Amino acid sequence: MSSVKIVKDSLFYGLVPRLTIFVSVFTLPLITPFLSTYDYGISGVLSSYSNFMIAVLPLGLHVHLTNSFFELPNHYNLVWGRVLYLMLLSSIFFGLLNFVILSLTLPISFSANLLLLSIVGTIPVLYTANSVLANHLFPLLQKPQPLVLTNLLGSVVSLVLSFVLIYFFRLGYWGLIVPNVLSGLIVFFLFVKFIWIDYNIKPIVDHNIKRIVWMLKIGLPLVPHALGFVFLTSSARIVMSQLHVSYDEIGLFSHGCTMGDYAVMVTTALITAISPNIQRAYRSHDYTRYRKLYYLCQSVAFVTSILVCIWIPEIYGFLIKNVELRQSSSIASIMCFSNVVFAFYVFQSTPVFIEKDTFQLLWLVFVPGLLNLILCFVGIPIFGYRAAIYSTIISYWSQLFIPFIVSYYHKNVKMWLGNLKKLVVVFLVLLSGLIGAQFVSGTPQLYKVLITLLIAIIFCLVYKKKKMFELV
Repeated sequence: MSSVKIVKDSLFYGLVPRLTIFVSVFTLPLITPFLSTYDYGISGVLSSYSNFMIAVLPLGLHVHLTNSFFELPNHYNLVWGRVLYLMLLSSIFFGLLNFVILSLTLPISFSANLLLLSIVGTIPVLYTANSVLANHLFPLLQKPQPLVLTNLLGSVVSLVLSFVLIYFFRLGYWGLIVPNVLSGLIVFFLFVKFIWIDYNIKPIVDHNIKRIVWMLKIGLPLVPHALGFVFLTSSARIVMSQLHVSYDEIGLFSHGCTMGDYAVMVTTALITAISPNIQRAYRSHDYTRYRKLYYLCQSVAFVTSILVCIWIPEIYGFLIKNVELRQSSSIASIMCFSNVVFAFYVFQSTPVFIEKDTFQLLWLVFVPGLLNLILCFVGIPIFGYRAAIYSTIISYWSQLFIPFIVSYYHKNVKMWLGNLKKLVVVFLVLLSGLIGAQFVSGTPQLYKVLITLLIAIIFCLVYKKKKMFELV
């Protein structure tokens, strides 16, 4: 894959899907005066519970998607069809469970409004299966257009409808929730065309119980792995809702997390674009190339997080025309560093998926996720909702130290990284970047411009010297 192809695909996976964010630059100043922290609190809690169900409902069966694509290149659609059918059944069960939980949790008395809100909050769980397959299929085929443009259409519909509902009808949290549901339905049915028809991947009823048991035996260990992601990303809001924390405070935390998460978009786009190269490098035992690909992704994540953190006050000042919501600026400036180690997770987990040793994933994500859940339960009653900020950082970054305490990762990471002491260096660099970026974010804009230019020059010089993108 050429450098031009990598950049082009990265733009497709990262920039194009986020074009609506750039458009929202012109809508946020208009709609934020009509939104409150309570609105973001309701929206954040609904999304947290639906994300919980969406993480569990695949039952780990998506592990068979990538493996069958490489192992059965001419017949992978048969495996994918069976997985699709099982996911559709699973989504119905977890959708009903999600409806019950929302009905019992939301701070609204029993009424038609509560039931409608619970239904709307449950719909995203029901149409997950197609998106799971699409997110695996098109990156593997190195054809980003069907995936990216379909999601872009859904985002555009969501943006327009959200603006109309909030600005013209003043519907508050309904304007944050309903548009995502409608856009998700549009995306689901478009993927029916792209996946079911174009690639002949349709639900296949599998009557072979032994095969289903075998698939679940490999897949189910991924459920705690998926739950780990939920614990890392959403457990704070779930814990706060159960501890009866004010929905205004939940809203501040949720808004800050949303803004901070934008920092990981560039890294996610890059990793998605080069995922076939990551797979091939490990499968061919080219560990030198595998290590250099990691350094490429980690450096991009680090630089992006620093730049977002430095400029977050200006971003808030320009976009958020609401004094109440601007309080989350300090949260966003820290949260943009929370998932800066995403690249390391990907390169640790890839061998596990390839070798189908899925039990090992419990250490990699479930343990850090459980750590976050425990820290939230302990810290929030004592220190308030801001305890969730630091518990999230600690839990994410704990992934760097997994190879020091788990023999499987000790052996595997050392094989491709060369020396585990490098992880200590990575940790110290990330910590220094977080502290330094926090300090710089409060300096005059002239200093920020100079520091931004210096960072860009250094990155370009390293890129040129190491010929980083020639690796892929």
